[in-house]
Amino acid sequence: MRKLAWVVSTILLAAVPALADDKVTLLTAARIHTLDVAHPLARAMVYDASGKILAVGDADALARQFPRAHRVDAGKATVVPGLIDAHAHVGGLGLAMLSADLVGTRDKAEILQRLRAHEKTLKPGEWLIGGGWDQNDWPEQAFPSAADLDAAFPDRPVWLSRVDGHAGWANSAAMRAVKRDLSGAWQPDGGRIDRDAAGQPSGLLIDNAMLLLEQARPALAEATAEHALQIAMQVAASQGLTGVHDAGITLAELHRYQRLADRGQMPLRITAMADGDSEALESLCRDGLYRHASGRLQMRAVKLYADGALGSRGAAML
Repeated sequence: MRKLAWVVSTILLAAVPALADDKVTLLTAARIHTLDVAHPLARAMVYDASGKILAVGDADALARQFPRAHRVDAGKATVVPGLIDAHAHVGGLGLAMLSADLVGTRDKAEILQRLRAHEKTLKPGEWLIGGGWDQNDWPEQAFPSAADLDAAFPDRPVWLSRVDGHAGWANSAAMRAVKRDLSGAWQPDGGRIDRDAAGQPSGLLIDNAMLLLEQARPALAEATAEHALQIAMQVAASQGLTGVHDAGITLAELHRYQRLADRGQMPLRITAMADGDSEALESLCRDGLYRHASGRLQMRAVKLYADGALGSRGAAML
């Protein structure tokens, strides 16, 4: 049966018309993984200007089939099918690229150093936003507090998300922007405000408590939010991703994607999951499954939140 399938595929390959223009590319490489169980490896492939693969097989045979194709030799490289990230946050990646990068910081001193460097790019009074810190990478492995930031930034609001996105670290200036008094014994639904023995907020907010700071900071300009999606998709595509499942987007984010798709500025395919507790889910229930005409954008799934995270100490350890 496999031999018959290979014969049939060979016949079909021979039936592919030889396109007589330079919009067809013949790529050769040491190995091309086809994901065809019967013939998992090849040495050449042909694709058109839209990226559609026309044929995969032997280099000499394809050269005869497409004599005028543009040639690209990848040498000893390995070619694999486009990769799909099954759980990512594209907008978050883009905004992280526009903010202070704290990933890999070894202690609070290094964090302050990076924050001071990023502050030089900001306007007076603009919030200093960053993310990627992980207290488990520090010598003391203890959560930080507002006091760690206040000396360096007494007036500029500072808001730093943890590497898992389930906790945030604020200085006093940022907490003063919150309309509700963060002291006392009350807690928001689905979140926790960390407080000291006197009931004063420490500067650490976990899960839904982060919304108190997010809602207090100035609204993100639409142009900036859209730009964040663009640069994140470009980076993802440069790393070999052809598709991303964007987990938990808002309706506003869907609209940004739609505008980019309308302009043909989607370098990869986005499968969006509606935030299960927002207008995006209402839209999905009201209007049904969504798919853009370009085939580059769809929203056919929902992300639900059932618990917190281990690193942020927000999960219920059952």
